[in-house]
Formats: sequence, C-alpha cells, structure tokens
Amino acid sequence: MYGLIAACLLLLALVGGAAPPRAERTAGDLRVELTIGSAAYAPGATVQVTLRVTNLAALPAVLTASSAQEYDFFARQRSALIWQWSHDRAFAQVVREMTLAPGQTRTYTASWDQRDLQGRRVEAGAYEVSAVFLGAQRQGPASVEVGPVRITIGP
Repeated sequence: MYGLIAACLLLLALVGGAAPPRAERTAGDLRVELTIGSAAYAPGATVQVTLRVTNLAALPAVLTASSAQEYDFFARQRSALIWQWSHDRAFAQVVREMTLAPGQTRTYTASWDQRDLQGRRVEAGAYEVSAVFLGAQRQGPASVEVGPVRITIGP
C-alpha cells in the first residue's frame, strides 16, 4: 500500500514539474531556443511562445539583419502554414548590425490567439510550432530555424 502511494506521489511530482516543451539548436556561436508555455491548450486559449538567442562565444557576436525584423514564429498543421507572427506586419528594409556580448541572451516573445491566417479559430488537433532568428553571423547562415515543437489544442 505504501509503495503504491509513493509511486503515485512520484508520478504527480514528475507530471506537475514537467518542463515546458522546447527545442534548441546551436549554429556557430549562437544557441537558439524555442519554448512553448505548455504542451496542451484548451480551444481559444492563448499560446505563449518564446525565442531566446544566446552568444556562447568568449567574444562579442556581431550579427547582421537584412530588415528590422529579427525573428518570426510559425504554427503548422499537417505541414500547412496555419499562423505566422509576422503575417500582415511591415518591417523597415534596412541592413543593420546588432551585437551580443559574451553570454548575452536576447529574448523574443509572441502570443498566438489560435486564429489562422484568415482570422478564423483553428480546429482542435496537433500543431507544430517553430521559430526563426534572422540575425546572420559573419561566417554563418543568414538565419537559424529551431523546432518544431508539438502542441495539442483540444478539450
């Protein structure tokens, strides 16, 4: 009996303390991490997404962006694009540099209201959320995509 109670308590501790879903990728001197607030959402609930970009190098990282847009978030269902944070937004088309000090992290957040690109509520089901950082390193890729992270919307 005590063994069963202990097992139940352990299971509750593990489930209750579960880390939010995330994906991580290292590209050159940058660690790019996508975190979603939860693995499951009720229909209509706001989905919180966070992108963190960290300079892992001992020297400053100089990054070049080809516009004022530094990041983007996407949600797909069965490979079809359902939501994109930058949809219907305008960004200045200027080439600019940004510098991340050693160990410095830039954090970007967005909220998805579970509406598709046409403004309709999405259906219940599985979705894949990903992000892209649009700051290029001198000897690296022009952008770094991370994810997807799978979430479920439904009762």
